[in-house]
Amino acid sequence: MIGPTDAGRLVVIDPGDEGQRIEAVIREAGGDVAAILLTHAHLDHVGGVAHIAREFGAPIYLHPDDLPLYERAAEHALAFGLRIETPPPPDVEFTEGVAVSFDDLEFGVRLTPGHSPGSVTLVGGPGAFVGDVVFAGSIGRTDLPGGDLDILLDAIVTKVLSLPQQTILIPGHGPETTVAAESATNPFLSNLLEPCLHCGTRLALRLFGCKGGHCPNCGHPYPHGDCSDT
Repeated sequence: MIGPTDAGRLVVIDPGDEGQRIEAVIREAGGDVAAILLTHAHLDHVGGVAHIAREFGAPIYLHPDDLPLYERAAEHALAFGLRIETPPPPDVEFTEGVAVSFDDLEFGVRLTPGHSPGSVTLVGGPGAFVGDVVFAGSIGRTDLPGGDLDILLDAIVTKVLSLPQQTILIPGHGPETTVAAESATNPFLSNLLEPCLHCGTRLALRLFGCKGGHCPNCGHPYPHGDCSDT
């Protein structure tokens, strides 16, 4: 949960389970939920949605490309020997590049598919909520329906590691990390990045030559060489 906002409301991100426990924490914090934001629709991220939505009447936000997964979440749970309450239909569609705001709290929306078709990274509050796209030292699995390794790697490089180096990444599982740490040490990404010749920041390979773009760390216009190097 994030908040409270300046109006005393909370934003709930990926309530995957234990809806009653989450409810108790919300009520202790003031009992007003502005929204339920879903980074993606796998069952371990939506298992508590029905309970929270029913108790607090909060709108549910989801990218439409994950709607088929969302609608079958309870069925998928049974396949794993689990039971979750079927979540109600989402109220608002996430759109790439269109921020969502709740009082003084705003989240930028970046579509980061590959773990699932409609996975999004939400940039705001204490950092970037990346769902199961990237973890500390690892990346999301791509062997579930809708997964694609090449698409996931491209999304991580272009939409996550392009954030400022100091950005805190908050995964759906495991410890927090940073853009700088994953750019420098994540073994799944090392072959996709190359150091800026001017400051050493590891950047996407596409930043070559005069048409590549400025280094997001030092601002140099030719992070991997000048136009003669293209």
